[in-house]
Amino acid sequence: MSGNVNTEEFIKELHFCIKENDLVKLKALIQFFPELPEKNKIRVLFEISMAPDELAFPALIHLLKFELTQESVKKKLYYLLVDRFFNHQELINDYLLDPELKNKILLIQVAGELQISQSLPVLNEILIQETDISVLAAVIGALANINDSSSIRKVADFLYYGHEGLKIEAVKALCKMGGPSSVNLLGEAVTGETESDFFIIDQLAEIQDQYALNMLIQLLNSHCTPVRNRAIDKLVEIGSKAVPAVIENLKCEDDDSIIMTLNVLGSIGDKSAIKPVSKLLFKNPKNANIRFAAYEALEKLPSEKAAIRLAAGLEDPEKQVRIAAARAIDKNISPVLVSGIKNMISQIDESSKDIVATIIDSGADRTFEYLINSQIFSNLAVIHLAKEAHPDTREHFTNLLSAAGHDDIVEKIMIATDLKSDKKLLTVFAVDDSKMMLRIYKQKLHQMGYVPVIFEFPEKALEALENEKPDLLITDLNMPSMNGIELVKRTRKKYDEKKLPVIMITTQSDFIGQSSKNKFDAKNIKEMGIARIINKPFNDEELKKALDALLKK
Repeated sequence: MSGNVNTEEFIKELHFCIKENDLVKLKALIQFFPELPEKNKIRVLFEISMAPDELAFPALIHLLKFELTQESVKKKLYYLLVDRFFNHQELINDYLLDPELKNKILLIQVAGELQISQSLPVLNEILIQETDISVLAAVIGALANINDSSSIRKVADFLYYGHEGLKIEAVKALCKMGGPSSVNLLGEAVTGETESDFFIIDQLAEIQDQYALNMLIQLLNSHCTPVRNRAIDKLVEIGSKAVPAVIENLKCEDDDSIIMTLNVLGSIGDKSAIKPVSKLLFKNPKNANIRFAAYEALEKLPSEKAAIRLAAGLEDPEKQVRIAAARAIDKNISPVLVSGIKNMISQIDESSKDIVATIIDSGADRTFEYLINSQIFSNLAVIHLAKEAHPDTREHFTNLLSAAGHDDIVEKIMIATDLKSDKKLLTVFAVDDSKMMLRIYKQKLHQMGYVPVIFEFPEKALEALENEKPDLLITDLNMPSMNGIELVKRTRKKYDEKKLPVIMITTQSDFIGQSSKNKFDAKNIKEMGIARIINKPFNDEELKKALDALLKK
């Protein structure tokens, strides 16, 4: 079609129209503009731009009546329109309302680029009347640039329009407009049921003002696992800037939220969190999971000032908490702490046995080395390593003792070690992102007569499941890269619930259907092929009872 128009003749005629200031002939000539080659269209636009305003302005607008498909042409025309409307903003509304203009999107974008507030009523009307997705997206973008508070609710309506593309544009616009209203509307749109939920959370994380940080905290408190985990990931990525808002969330009344908050503070590793976490521990929370999470956080937040308070955790009634406290102590070990622990094990009793076992089972190497010269500690360590500890743990500490020249203690351990039978033991896979919980599983399962295989990352567990079927799978619910529910779903593609029973471990008491707001009721759990739900903290008897029942021992 372009062959029907001689470009040189077109340019020659264009120059004549401009010279004679003949707008009528110029508009008649422009009707052949779509037939020109792309590079020549750019040249024509340049020639028109050099004309006086009274000729160039209507000529450029007239071009909008034609379908323009080449991006380079539209881009050039857009910049020329921005330049012309800069000093004639009062004219744009008339053109926006002109039904003959096919490229109205360019004008909408110009109104946004120049932040022409007089165009708000017209743009809002287009938003109501228009059905073309591209036009609606352009209006949403323009309203974001103009950034008038009266448009926030109108833009937010497109979060529920039923079109993912427009929802994404609305999210971008609200983030750009900012402020408490925009952020609250974005937060309300996160339901855990749409593809764009993660996009909203990611965009909130980009804003990083106080409103956005507070909303991320609200999403951290969500009972929807994917939403909560995404918010956690983003808060950790933001880092120290998020810490004050995260610390404030320690005041909330929901135990699960406090636990997640402690996890975030530990992962960020900002020392300003030490004081509030220590203060929380000083109040001795009734929920053992909170105490566990607090000690776990303090392990990642080493501080000699807070260390003296850690020793009390070794006498916690729950073993998981004692393990976490021992790990935190090991990172903060000092002569003062060592003296405190020695006083706690000054005589051989059940409490002393538990403390020594905890130090060993937690892998607290530095603490072990400080205390091994204590006669009581040494005697109790020999008994635990020989009779109760996992073989890997025994090997680790005997190597440590040998390297330190304590061959006499190693010999005592070897003499006292029970010889196990050759009976084939059942294998249990345990998956948890907490290294401390993995240590606990390893030790408990061994003592119960099972072969434990532990995984910190669900992806690694899935790889192992491709090549080996254990007798049972234990998985935590809340893990960052892949939660326990997703792990079970993927596992079920290979093994049904009869071939591989699954126990789900969680800190969420309402997971098992006690809350009407929770998505995971008993029916859903059964459909997912989860045989048992065990809430942390669990004792040995509870875990053993579930294992024996499912494996019919």
